[in-house]
Amino acid sequence: MTTIIENLTEALNGETIARKKYEFFAEQAEKENHLEIARLFKAISFAESIHIKNHAQALSKISNTQVIIDKLIEINESDLKKQVKDTRNNLIQAIAGETFEFKKMYKSFVKNAKKEDEYIAEYSFNLARKAEIVHSKLFINYLKKLDKKEIVKPIDIYVCIICGNVALEKTTENCSNCDHDVKFFKKFD
Repeated sequence: MTTIIENLTEALNGETIARKKYEFFAEQAEKENHLEIARLFKAISFAESIHIKNHAQALSKISNTQVIIDKLIEINESDLKKQVKDTRNNLIQAIAGETFEFKKMYKSFVKNAKKEDEYIAEYSFNLARKAEIVHSKLFINYLKKLDKKEIVKPIDIYVCIICGNVALEKTTENCSNCDHDVKFFKKFD
């Protein structure tokens, strides 16, 4: 169980950093007049907060204690602000972070949780992992548009409040990640 608690704490730390970085990346994109890229960063920042909530709930259940994120995770915002570059490089950073999470971090965390029969942690890690794949693809898509100097047209962005999955355009089907009803998608403005 110690390994799972460490994995959940590491996931909470990573998601908290990503959430904050994406807020800063959104501000930079706005400064560069990449308003739709800024909206995507904001939406995915919100999605990361859902992963945080899910991991905190899993950690609370497993450790049988109330998890207070601010006491568990410390973030040095000035260090994070130093990582903010131009929007193109911020997208590259975001792609690298999301890819690491779904290819390496969450993959190993899911294996650990399965091995230790900690199903709530396994479920939380799996939901986040699947959502990170989508986040990475969206960042890649927006980077390609930026590199081609395409205008990124305004599009509705929806976030599943259960798992943090992100969808462009309104979906009429259940979430492709967690299978919850479409009513759990929040339109992100």
